[in-house]
Amino acid sequence: MSIEQQSRRDFLKTGALAAAGFSLLSNDLFAGGKKPHTRNIGVQLWSVKDDMGKDAKGTLAKVAKMGYKQVEGFGYADGKFFGLPADEFAKVLAGNGLTMPSAHGMVTSQDYVNGQLSDAFKKMADDAKKVGQKYVIAPYMLDPDRPKGKYMAEMFNKAGEHCKAMGMKFGYHNHDFEFEKYDGVSLYKTLLDNTEKDLVTFEMDLYWVKYAKENPAAWFKNYQGRFTHFHVKDHDPVKNVSVEVGEGDINFQEIFNAKLSGAKYFIVELEAYKRTPLEGIEISLKNLKKLKF
Repeated sequence: MSIEQQSRRDFLKTGALAAAGFSLLSNDLFAGGKKPHTRNIGVQLWSVKDDMGKDAKGTLAKVAKMGYKQVEGFGYADGKFFGLPADEFAKVLAGNGLTMPSAHGMVTSQDYVNGQLSDAFKKMADDAKKVGQKYVIAPYMLDPDRPKGKYMAEMFNKAGEHCKAMGMKFGYHNHDFEFEKYDGVSLYKTLLDNTEKDLVTFEMDLYWVKYAKENPAAWFKNYQGRFTHFHVKDHDPVKNVSVEVGEGDINFQEIFNAKLSGAKYFIVELEAYKRTPLEGIEISLKNLKKLKF
């Protein structure tokens, strides 16, 4: 694993511990392409984290100019998105013709005590609603929580109930460790088997699934309708790191030719760089648009 990829995990770990809490395309579209559809292509803003840190407003303007219409946020903290209150951030998005259907926000077992969700989680959900989110997505699971798969699934269902009452949905984003087994069952299977379809969705990171030597299509088949989001980044087989879409060894067309039941959002993400981050996400967008899905 590269230093760049490790930094993403370290960010999620550190943020969670510091905060101590929560800081469709249908089958028809893949059965012949007879029905028109809109491809929801977005970008995870972690890809341009340094640019966002220096100038969030200017970076969002550049992202929009590339042709992106959607972004996915991260790093919500102290009631703000990239240092801006929810209402102000929503105006910045709208001013650039952008929407943020989903954003990452860390959640741990400490956010679910005695059957109750933490105030931190509820505050995050409130602000997510203010910026127009449809999904609140947990991006990672801390080491101590991983053996507690069923407990975490119970919490996810509770979070899903809370989000559903607000007109949103709760989700979970994977890395590769979810495919490790606890008591003979992979964490990913435990989470999928013990969460309710109408309450909890999954954002499959295709890069990490392939990195774990798993077959995305097999998961689509066994858990139809559970994956509304996909993170799309390619794999450099020499350096074993993520690269721009179309510049690695992942056959995305083959994956997209499978029946991606429930897939609505295709989100570009970069965690390692061989050019500037902004150049990288622009190349990824152009190459992703060349694929049929």
